[in-house]
Amino acid sequence: MAACETERAVRGGRIVLGDGIVESDIILRGGSIAGFEPWGKPLGSTDIDACGLFVMAGMIDPHVHMRDPGHTEKDDFVRGTAAAAIGGVTTVFDMPNTVPAVSTAAILAAKAEHLQPRALIDFALYGGAGASNLDVIVEQAEAGAVAFKSFMNAPAPSAGTDGLTRCLPDDHVFLAAMKRIAQTGRIGVLHAENDILCKGLAADLRAEGRKDAMAHGESRPNFAEEEAVSRAILLAREAGARISFAHVSTASALDRIRHAKHQGWSVTAEACPHHLLLTDEMLRSVGPYGKINPPLRCEHDRAAVWAALSDGTIDFIGTDHAPYAVSEKEPGWSEIWQAPSGAHGIESALTVLITEVVRGRLTLPQLTRLVSGNVARLFGLAPKKGALIEGADADFVLIDLDRRGKVDRNAMQSKSRDAARLWDGRDTLGAVVATYVRGKEVARDGVVTAKPGHGRFLRPGRTPA
Repeated sequence: MAACETERAVRGGRIVLGDGIVESDIILRGGSIAGFEPWGKPLGSTDIDACGLFVMAGMIDPHVHMRDPGHTEKDDFVRGTAAAAIGGVTTVFDMPNTVPAVSTAAILAAKAEHLQPRALIDFALYGGAGASNLDVIVEQAEAGAVAFKSFMNAPAPSAGTDGLTRCLPDDHVFLAAMKRIAQTGRIGVLHAENDILCKGLAADLRAEGRKDAMAHGESRPNFAEEEAVSRAILLAREAGARISFAHVSTASALDRIRHAKHQGWSVTAEACPHHLLLTDEMLRSVGPYGKINPPLRCEHDRAAVWAALSDGTIDFIGTDHAPYAVSEKEPGWSEIWQAPSGAHGIESALTVLITEVVRGRLTLPQLTRLVSGNVARLFGLAPKKGALIEGADADFVLIDLDRRGKVDRNAMQSKSRDAARLWDGRDTLGAVVATYVRGKEVARDGVVTAKPGHGRFLRPGRTPA
């Protein structure tokens, strides 16, 4: 009887699966998917009306910087997960560069405890893998780290000693870190740019008096990404580690990843919406608000990222959501080097991708694989997350492909929403109507409908070889 009392259905929607779309109702029991049944039964008082809408697994964003704890003046986990919920994201993976940086099992556990009562949606946490904490990488996995993040560079002076818990400044420590990560079975997620080249080229440009927004991209050329990707593939292969490249942005780097995949090596890759849909020409209008690492690229590279999405070289999409305040970005108008790198993205990402579905560039089954299914499978959250299947958590979004809109930073949830200018004013086709996490509505029509504390800390299960 208790099970019957908590049973309800999502009725009248078209269900988006990884291999097609079916016309079916979804039966929910508690927070899980209990099964499916044909259309036709009347809508009950507790049922969810999805008539005329598509029902798709919620986005799992594997790349966010929510700034909590440590820099909650930019954003915090309540506002950040509220933005995610409105945007159709049901799970986020938060990066380790909070304060203190996640570098040990104890810090990871403390961060999870801090975030859980603030979370509207489910979340997982990265561990840090750097030169100063090689000996505690395995213990972070045992504490529940979903993966490890490493930058292939020396830490910025502003990072202090914490920087070396996620930075691998030379090949020797990189190889050592990959060997430790290989022991865990988790993925090592890499920011791959040749640090010495980028710093040297930036110094050259500054010496020439260059301060304009385009100079930032010139200091981080395509070959700096290609070289780092190539080196990482070789060293990770020798270490037997699974690696994934974050925010791949260039045709040449994608060629290296494609080759590695063809060789059967354990390499995956992420694309971000800004590298799929924007180019460096946008910097002429948004200036420092478009300063990102790796930078926005030319049209040739943008087209190459789309091609890699189509042929499977890119496995999934993440936002690299990294909010900054206006006061931090504004100095970049007079000197681009004075602005930090990063931009908002989580509240608009799924909507701008749905727009590409309406335009015919993607299908909904492709989209659900790229933003949900592949992430859950690769990072060890399947089968509970990432797909609308019996026994999975009832994490889903209702999508209206006929709704038209516009990205409006003034309506966003982020504390620093006035700095969210990368997507501001962009016309959208299709919309996220509502978001559900474990069967509970958390957002509808741009309004948060749940309270902080609904989200849960996720620990990965077995991950594929």
